Amino acid sequence: MTQLTDARKTINVKLPSYPDVEVVLYDGFLAGAADELNQSIDNHDRGIKIMRLLMKTWSFVDAEEKTLPITLENLKLLPMKDFTTLMQAVEDVMKVEEGKKKKS
Repeated sequence: MTQLTDARKTINVKLPSYPDVEVVLYDGFLAGAADELNQSIDNHDRGIKIMRLLMKTWSFVDAEEKTLPITLENLKLLPMKDFTTLMQAVEDVMKVEEGKKKKS
């Protein structure tokens, strides 16, 4: 018997302003992501949801050294060049996802 697990691979992304921070993205979506993405109100909302769904972890912490959750509020605190770096990594994943759809 085979156990159903998250079979996605991960991608490490380095942020220009925080070279010691590790951001880990998944290389694709799970089937349930479509429901959340279809509820997007506009392209900006969809882009933020895509980023949150693909982000597995990051190593940002708060003042008590607890890992900060990946939320819209925390994403808004990133310098624009770091946000852009993350968006580029997400776009690269999306291109691969689109390629998979076209092949199937």
